[in-house]
Amino acid sequence: MKMNTILEPARELPVVADVDVLVAGGGPAGLMAATAAARTGARTLLVEHNGFLGGNLTAGSVLNIRSFTDGQKQVIGGIPAEFVDRLRAAGGTKQTAQEGGYVRHEPEITKFVAQEMVLEAGAKLLLHTQVAGAIVAGDKFKGIIVENKSGRGAILCRAAVDATGDADLVARAGGEFVKSEGELQPMTLVFMIGDADRWPDGLDADTRKRVDHEVEAGTFPVTRHLALFAMARQGEYYANATRIAGDCTDAWDLTNGEVEGRRQAMAIIAWLRKNAPGFENCRILSTAPHVGTRESRRIVGVYQLTRDDVLGYRHFDDEVLRCHYYIDIHKPGKGNEAIRLEPGKSYGIPYRCLIPKRLDGVIVAGRCLSASHEALASARVMAIAMAMGHAAGTAAALAAKAGIAPRDLDPKLLRETLRKQAALI
Repeated sequence: MKMNTILEPARELPVVADVDVLVAGGGPAGLMAATAAARTGARTLLVEHNGFLGGNLTAGSVLNIRSFTDGQKQVIGGIPAEFVDRLRAAGGTKQTAQEGGYVRHEPEITKFVAQEMVLEAGAKLLLHTQVAGAIVAGDKFKGIIVENKSGRGAILCRAAVDATGDADLVARAGGEFVKSEGELQPMTLVFMIGDADRWPDGLDADTRKRVDHEVEAGTFPVTRHLALFAMARQGEYYANATRIAGDCTDAWDLTNGEVEGRRQAMAIIAWLRKNAPGFENCRILSTAPHVGTRESRRIVGVYQLTRDDVLGYRHFDDEVLRCHYYIDIHKPGKGNEAIRLEPGKSYGIPYRCLIPKRLDGVIVAGRCLSASHEALASARVMAIAMAMGHAAGTAAALAAKAGIAPRDLDPKLLRETLRKQAALI
C-alpha cells in the first residue's frame, strides 16, 4: 500500500558547530568517546537527545555496570575504570573496577560525574538535541543535521563516533546495517520497589518456585523470571523484570515499550503483594525515564565478531579491548539462552568491528558494532561499551588530526595510544 507523502520545502540551514570529532549519543560508549577524543587533542562535541548523559546507565536506570573483570582479574581499564573511581569518590558506588564482574551505581550521581568528566576533558555538550539527518558526500560522512528547541541546523566534523546504540548515523548516511528480524532481544522497563518487609533476602524459595511454575504455565504477569536486587536503603529493590518485544528503532514499538512496560511493572507489584511473603505492602517507587534496549541495528563492518570468536577467546592483531561477559540472549517471548565463559579468559574486539564497510568518516561504539546476533549478546553490556567508546573516541581524534579516514588509521598507533591511557590491551 502506498503511503501518503508531502514534499518538504528545501531550505538553507545554519552551521551551528564545526568540530574535529562529533560524538552522537551520550550513553556509556558516547561519554567515554567524547572524553577520550578531547583528551587526545580534538575539538569535540557530544550531542545527546536527553537532558543528561548516561544512556542506559541513567535514562534506562540499569544499575549494574558489567563487566570489568574476567572473573579473576581486571580486563577493562583506562577511562572506563577512571570513571568508576570518580563515581566512588562522589559516593555513586562502593565498588572499584578491580573488584568484580559488575559495579552497582547511583544514577543521579552518575549523571553528574558523567557530565563533569566530559566537560573537564574539554569537550562541549549539546543536550536536548535529536539527530535528524546525515551530511554525506559520496561515501564520506561530513556531519549531521540536528533538530532542537533552537530549530534545525548542521554540525560539521572531520570524524564522527556513532554511539547512538542504534547506528543512527550510519543508517541515516546510507551505510549498511543488519537486524535480526524476529529475534531482536526485547526491551525492558526497569523499576524500583519500596516498602518490602523481606529485605535484603528477596523472594523466599517457595515463592521463587511459584514464579518459575507460573512463567512456564503462562500465568505470571511477564514471560521472564523475576530479577530483584536489594538496594542500600532498607525495603528497596531494583527490579529488572519486564519484557517487551519490539524494534527500538521504530517509534511505535518504542511507545508500546513504555506503555506495556509500565503495565507489566504494575502487574508484577500486584502479584508480589498477593503472593510473596514480605511484599504484602510493597509499592512502586519509580520507573526508568526511558525503556531499556538491548539490540537493534548492527553495522556491516570490515570484520564481524562471531560466536566462535567469543567462545574461542580469540586474540586479534588490531584488538582495542579485551572483555568477558557471557552470551546472554533474552528471547522476545519466553526463555533465555545463557552460555557462560570460563573464568580467567577473555576475548578481543578488533578495531575493524567499529569501522563501517563502505562509509568513511564514522566509527561506531557500543551495541551497534559489527557482530553476529550471538556475539552481540556478550558484547552489548555497558562496561564493554565504555571500552569501545574509549577506543573509538581516541581513534576519531587521531584520524581527524592526521587528516585521514578512520579506516586508514594504523592500529598499532591506536593501541599504543590506548595503552598510554591505561587501557588493558
